[in-house]
Amino acid sequence: MRSGHIMQPNVPLVWGSSRELARFWLLVAVTGIGAGIGAALLMEILHGVQHLAYGYHGGLFQRGVQAAPPLRRVIVMAIAGVTAGLAWLTLRRFTHLSTGLSESVWEEDGKLPFVFTIVNSVVQIVTVALGATLGREGAPKETGAAIASKVSDVGGLTAAQRRLLVACGAGAGMAAVYNVPLGGALFGLEVLLGTLTLPMVLPALATAGIATGVSWVLLPDQPTYRLPTYAVTPSLAIAAIVCGPLAGVLAVGYIRLFAWSKEHRPGGWRLLVSLAAVFVAVGCVSVEYPEVLGNGKDLAQFLFLGQLGLSLVAVLLVIRPLATGTFLRGGAVGGLFTPTLAFGALFGAVFGHAWTALWPGTEPGAYAIIGASAMLAAAMQAPLASLALMVELTGTGGSLLVPLILAVIGAMLVSRALDDRSIYTAPLRHFGEPTVVRHPRDRGTPGPRDRDVTPG
Repeated sequence: MRSGHIMQPNVPLVWGSSRELARFWLLVAVTGIGAGIGAALLMEILHGVQHLAYGYHGGLFQRGVQAAPPLRRVIVMAIAGVTAGLAWLTLRRFTHLSTGLSESVWEEDGKLPFVFTIVNSVVQIVTVALGATLGREGAPKETGAAIASKVSDVGGLTAAQRRLLVACGAGAGMAAVYNVPLGGALFGLEVLLGTLTLPMVLPALATAGIATGVSWVLLPDQPTYRLPTYAVTPSLAIAAIVCGPLAGVLAVGYIRLFAWSKEHRPGGWRLLVSLAAVFVAVGCVSVEYPEVLGNGKDLAQFLFLGQLGLSLVAVLLVIRPLATGTFLRGGAVGGLFTPTLAFGALFGAVFGHAWTALWPGTEPGAYAIIGASAMLAAAMQAPLASLALMVELTGTGGSLLVPLILAVIGAMLVSRALDDRSIYTAPLRHFGEPTVVRHPRDRGTPGPRDRDVTPG
């Protein structure tokens, strides 16, 4: 347990003139447009590679994987491992790839190498398309952040302004992929910046809104998950109170697994061997359990509809997070949002089966939604973002909002008491260390943890 939760110091920005303010808002618009276009193109790559690799032409990825011959799954994963290993080994020879999005915002003043970040995003989306148990949102987040970093340099923004715009760009990329403008904006602020001050909320909302609207040219304007309306029953409300703390405990173990996996990534030629072995191993598991492949988006859909049996759900609850951790340990790079959501849905489904045995009367899918919300909140350490994301992703509106809030509160209280890190901050070198904050008149050359502070 850590002694205290150290948030990244971000304060209201003071603009020198109306011209500088206008320039900043122009860069916000450019970032939003770029993030929306980038996200849409990455999703085109994702779907194209999926269809080619597994030989299907439409519908859900999970259905296409299940229809593919088992040997084909293993071969595809073997090719993915060798290709990804060569690509990331080459990238790491030219840049410090381990400095990712979270590190750049917290420790590097938001600076990201544009070309290498874009190439890395393409490699990420291809590996996810081929079956890696990682999130598809990692690529568009990094693309949006790279665009923001580039336009910040062109526009001459300060380090504090660049950090803000990079976080907004990352949230915009996520918003565009999942059609979640509010959730994407809150993700950029609550998860990446650790603040919800008004001067930062407005740019985040604008960037995410623009990116989402632009992405509608190629991506659907509808919730990611299509669900019926679930009624709130006394059983469900009390279940949410019980489910939340349990999800918080599970989330802590989940976070620590991924932190350990990232800390022990191989380097040099071992990266190539390690990734090839990991992809082949997970491909072999997919012979019996094809649901282990992919980011978990389709799996969550089945769980939210209550379409999977308890025995399969229980097995996947164990092997999917282990597969994700194995990919990270092997050196793969990718998002963690959808795998975390799917893990929470799996936990909620198992919990729901046990709960309904004692107190029937609620549809199983409702428990999966509650479990996903609680797990996301605890794993991201972002209660508001997780609630907004789940409401937008599922289109549930206010029908399940009260049980979701109850579950999220319980998960947050327990997880923060045990470990205040998140899946995004756990690997950071300086997370939890005191931060040096300098007054503007004392500012010299800032160190890696120095942060600009504007009085007032």
